[in-house]
Amino acid sequence: MRSPNEFDPASPLEVSDRSPAPRFRDPGARGVLALRPIAWLLGLMDEVQAESGPPRPVGRHELGVILTACAGLMLIQFASTEAIFFDLYAAWHASEVAGIEPGFGRFLLRNSTYYQLGSLLFWIACCVTGYFVLPVAYLKLTGRKLSNYYLGTAGFRDHKWLYLGAIGLMLPVLGIVSYSPAFQEIYPFYMSADRSWFDLVVWETAYVLQFFALEFFFRAFLLEGLRPSFGVGAVFLMLLPYCMVHFPKTASETAASIIAGLVLGALAMRYRSIWGGVLVHSFVAIGMDVLSLIQKGQFPPAALFPDA
Repeated sequence: MRSPNEFDPASPLEVSDRSPAPRFRDPGARGVLALRPIAWLLGLMDEVQAESGPPRPVGRHELGVILTACAGLMLIQFASTEAIFFDLYAAWHASEVAGIEPGFGRFLLRNSTYYQLGSLLFWIACCVTGYFVLPVAYLKLTGRKLSNYYLGTAGFRDHKWLYLGAIGLMLPVLGIVSYSPAFQEIYPFYMSADRSWFDLVVWETAYVLQFFALEFFFRAFLLEGLRPSFGVGAVFLMLLPYCMVHFPKTASETAASIIAGLVLGALAMRYRSIWGGVLVHSFVAIGMDVLSLIQKGQFPPAALFPDA
């Protein structure tokens, strides 16, 4: 006969039922003003863990979520390249460069009015496919309800002050970093965003769509998909790829993504809504682009359309 504390590998659910839910909050931290935000976040994570219930063994669904996520990230990384877009763009405009020396033809195509915008829209289409279309297809094929994946607005509406407060805290930070040459060199991604209002509005609208897809992938598909087995620990698993997708950006933004991912992930799980994250991400992204253009003396655009 085994003792009460002996592990029985044949009965994982029994072991899980006996395992106490982890406690993150340190009650003593609430009395220190500087530590109250940390205490609030840890308390929020406690609430998520309590709602998640006892963890269940990792099964086929969790494996499917992870493999679908890997497929989506690989598609974004390897199918959204400028080289692939150029081949598609060249095939579309083949008649315009027919008979022209190939090297000069490539130069003309890459310097055409909408080539750069088209290249970025192609990248965003790949992001939407990898971050949203593939996960939704997996959920539909496995009989999951999309409404369970944090697309509701009730939790966001009831706690919108949290997200508005986060935006308020970010405003002075954005103002300071906008003076950085490294910041101005990266943003906006679309280097011709200042050419016309058409360019700016089309780019920012597509950019926001990409952030919706990103939030769904990291703060809904991964979190809810892994929640039954990992509880609030799904937030920490999500942080790994989320941090890595920021590597092409500045070091400070990559470091900030860890904090943002942790907070937005806990909020999305607790209030079952990604819309606060979409709002914060969109505001910060548009704000960074506009501030960078202002610092470079390129805002507002002088023309309505590129050819005006």
